[in-house]
Amino acid sequence: MELRFYFRILQRSWWIIAISALLALNLSLINSYYFVTPMYEAVARFIVSPNVQSTESRDLINSLEALDKRSIISTYAEILNSRDVINGTIQLLAADPKKFSAYDTSVTVLPDANIIRFSVKGPDPEVAAMLANGIGQYAIDFVRKLYVIYDIDFLDKAVVPEEPYQPQPLQNAGLALIVGLGLGVGIAIFRDQLSSSLGSLGQRKMIDSESLAYTKTYFERLVRQEIANQPNDVRTIGIIYLNGIQEFYDSLPQAYKNMIMQKVTSTLKYQLRGNDIVGRWSQLKFSVLLPTTDGHSAMQRMSRIQEILAQRFSLDTDGEFDIELDPRIGFADHQGGESFQVLVNQAEQALEISMQSDVKINLYKVRPFG
Repeated sequence: MELRFYFRILQRSWWIIAISALLALNLSLINSYYFVTPMYEAVARFIVSPNVQSTESRDLINSLEALDKRSIISTYAEILNSRDVINGTIQLLAADPKKFSAYDTSVTVLPDANIIRFSVKGPDPEVAAMLANGIGQYAIDFVRKLYVIYDIDFLDKAVVPEEPYQPQPLQNAGLALIVGLGLGVGIAIFRDQLSSSLGSLGQRKMIDSESLAYTKTYFERLVRQEIANQPNDVRTIGIIYLNGIQEFYDSLPQAYKNMIMQKVTSTLKYQLRGNDIVGRWSQLKFSVLLPTTDGHSAMQRMSRIQEILAQRFSLDTDGEFDIELDPRIGFADHQGGESFQVLVNQAEQALEISMQSDVKINLYKVRPFG
């Protein structure tokens, strides 16, 4: 199920993934062909062996045994890559040392062989090959002055490399494409999660979590828009107070609070018309807007709702916790261009009269209707 969920996200945001992949691919190719300096590697290989001409037969055997300990080969490798040997070679070339500052050298002793691999990397293939061979020859001459028993010589001289080892446009483009696809998938999922979070945030601002009715702020916005769009239309605002639970509501478990409030919301929405608006006005108050409905018509419709909400009901399956909401309702209708706040104040006054008397429903400035 979770994989299917993510697959739908990728289907909806395929264009983000495509753009991300193409962008990464193009940036990689542009970088490889226009901004990265091609680098070449020239490799020379050397062999270390006993000097047969200056070694007797017994010494030759001892020399071969010494070669097995690898210390001689490692020593020659260090000499080959030493700074003095490299600088000495550059001086012999009678060149400016700064010219070779972009070139790097490295040496590797091949395992299980008396072979040394020496490489020079740099931007000019001919210079790299020249340095590899020049440093190698300088090291050979240097070693021959110090050691007589062991000899070092070229196995393979460096040749001018034809292809750079970097950049590798196709390889880099493939990696960039994979990275771009991964980044696009990440952006698509993040975008969907962000959209869901923003939607949930907007939902929380619109919908009261306990009752699932509109919040007071959103209810006010809808009513003000209704008045602004149709200032001369007839409409009625009502406020419903749940008088029967005010003494113990705060001590109820949250699950019971949700059950009570959602029952009120569902009853109001079911009994009212589709264009009527239901909101949570305060902790124990609900608000309703009945467009194109005058006060007398609203009284008749809300009488039925008051009867339903006044019926006793149980909060548990055992029927041990029954409550009565005892709803009281105050109404005010729009007659002479009243503003939203005026209508609210009138509805509150009508509700106050209902609370102070036995009248369950009261319309502002109209004889009480019980």
